[in-house]
Amino acid sequence: MMYDFEISKEYAIDYGNIRLSRNQIKKMLYQNLQCIQQITLQTSDETKQFLTKEEIIEIILTKVHRREVIELIHMISLIKNRHSNVSDYLQYILMGIFAENE
Repeated sequence: MMYDFEISKEYAIDYGNIRLSRNQIKKMLYQNLQCIQQITLQTSDETKQFLTKEEIIEIILTKVHRREVIELIHMISLIKNRHSNVSDYLQYILMGIFAENE
C-alpha cells in the first residue's frame, strides 16, 4: 500500500486509530474492488438491482461509518489474500446496508 500504515493481517486492530482521508479510503476501496465490474442484488420485494463498482463505493462511503469502512477494506484484503470470492462477501454487506436503510 502507498500509505503511512500497513493494514495488519491480525484481527485485533483498533480501526478508530487509523487516520485516512475520504479520498484515500475511496482509492483503497477502488483498488480492492478492481475485480468487480457489477454486482446484482435481489431485494426483499423480488426486484433486482445492478450496481456498478462506482455505485458500490459511493454507497459504502455514504451509508457506512468511516471506522467500519476501514474494517471492511481490511476484510476484503484478507479475502483477496486467500484467493476467495470478494463479490459474495460484498453482496452480503450491501444487502445488510439496504436492509438497515429500509
